[in-house]
Amino acid sequence: MTTDQESSSHGRPVFIIGGSRTGSTMLKTILSNSPEIDLTDEMHFFSLPWLRRGVATHIQKHVGSLDVPHALDKLMDLLYSGVVDNWFWSEAERLLDRDLMRRELSCRPLNLQNIFHAILVVHAKMRSKSRFGAKFPMHFSYTNRLLEWYPNCLLLHTTRSPKAVYASQASKYLAEDQSMATRTFVRMRQFMHINIQITWTARLHRRLRNLPNYRLVRYEEIVLDPKLEIQNICDFLEIDYMPGMLAPKRYGSSYEKPGVVGEGIETGSLERWRSSIHPLTAKTIDITHRRATRILGYAAD
Repeated sequence: MTTDQESSSHGRPVFIIGGSRTGSTMLKTILSNSPEIDLTDEMHFFSLPWLRRGVATHIQKHVGSLDVPHALDKLMDLLYSGVVDNWFWSEAERLLDRDLMRRELSCRPLNLQNIFHAILVVHAKMRSKSRFGAKFPMHFSYTNRLLEWYPNCLLLHTTRSPKAVYASQASKYLAEDQSMATRTFVRMRQFMHINIQITWTARLHRRLRNLPNYRLVRYEEIVLDPKLEIQNICDFLEIDYMPGMLAPKRYGSSYEKPGVVGEGIETGSLERWRSSIHPLTAKTIDITHRRATRILGYAAD
């Protein structure tokens, strides 16, 4: 049985794709209230080399060929070693039952597609969910790989005003004890990162927007009318809307102190960027990305 045939028997997989600071964690938390869908956290299975090493890169380096004897043992050691540098894999022992993973991987050929599939299936089984999926399972530039492996999947592409994304991303990496030079460097680096992201995510939307299994999700629309937008997303995913979805926990906000967990959908996040970035920076983003923002449904300020 292929992974796509198996995913069909369990319901269509759901993948949240998109760029940094676009409300993906909020959307994952909202949808996790569904008794049907399980969404894993970011696992960075494939990633761009200049951002981070993805799981596939670590497998190539530490496991090598997957066709040789004992490759499964080496793979299991890698997945639970903490070598892969992100939160999901640092918590692998808790999030993915080791025995279930080995059984899932033992019943089919060992390759990247089946490794990815096993992670999703085991995570969902542990939470007694009938459908599986993930938030940012791989960098959005690898969306074609998701569609190749799961042609029947449902894609939720999260976006947000580029100026708000830049303000949030820069704030995330700024600290009060940093020197002026360091803070300037951080802002410049994030400005470059977000400018690349804006262009790429607009191209992705333009390429996928006519697919029936694709939906663009604008952060601002969820914040301004959460009930209507979440109901529409639930209809797209073919799941029941639940009122409790409108009061998600807030994790990872770049404007709240580390460890602080809020609740609900915060409306103040829509305009907060105006006090965080210089008007000239905002104007530069508007001018540079006039076409990209128009494709994503945003107007210049």
